[in-house]
Amino acid sequence: MDRLTLSWLVLMGLTTVTLLFARHGDAGRSVGIAGVALLLALAVTKGREILLHYLELDHAGPGWRLAMTGWLVLLCGAILLVTAAGALGWVGPR
Repeated sequence: MDRLTLSWLVLMGLTTVTLLFARHGDAGRSVGIAGVALLLALAVTKGREILLHYLELDHAGPGWRLAMTGWLVLLCGAILLVTAAGALGWVGPR
């Protein structure tokens, strides 16, 4: 099996896990801050898989891989921070 096919299978598996987990938030139930952190970790994992194997950053220098992975982590960290701030009542309607 070639690397792109394996990568596609990994992405499909991660997407399935994401969909099954996020489905628990239906009907007004929230997955909570830990659940959001898990979903964002899955998003980072999927994004890194796409960057490395579909955009071929695995052949680029380590600086590019680190920069792009760092950007994904920073972005998802900011989303988690805003989500946590809203859940804790620090921001949003009062």
